[in-house]
Amino acid sequence: MKKLHKLGLAVAAALMTQAAVAAEVKVEWKNVDDYRDIEAVSDIQERFQNRIMENLTKHWQELGEKLPSDHKLAITMTDLDLSGRVEPTYGVGGSGYIRVLDSLSYPTMTFAYTYTDGAGKVLAESEEVKLKDLADGTSTLRNIHGTSGDNLYREKRLMSEWVREQFNTD
Repeated sequence: MKKLHKLGLAVAAALMTQAAVAAEVKVEWKNVDDYRDIEAVSDIQERFQNRIMENLTKHWQELGEKLPSDHKLAITMTDLDLSGRVEPTYGVGGSGYIRVLDSLSYPTMTFAYTYTDGAGKVLAESEEVKLKDLADGTSTLRNIHGTSGDNLYREKRLMSEWVREQFNTD
């Protein structure tokens, strides 16, 4: 029982330590209605947009865990084009839409950022960063769902690669 209690304390301490090393990350979404492709399929547009923004904001914040705790990263999203393209379907129930993923329909995102240290000194910034994931031609829906089950897998991978390259994180 004593070992179990010590293990619980060790796990709690590790979780608190992890939270303590995370940089503060703030994400702002500007003019979402003007984004290239954040189109819902089989969902209500507003609910879909909110879910996409929440999931990507959460991922930016998770990436902040790789940065020093006294640093701040401010991201202003200005454009997003999700993986795939929306195409109509026709069947017994009428018409509908699906998002088709292939090697030609890659995600892109545009944002501005400011990265500061604990004293507020700007360490890096840009008014416009454009990212695109041309992938390797194997990122089909079947491959993505087989590896992660995350509909935003390619977008998150794009963000993760940028943070790793920009801030030399592992």
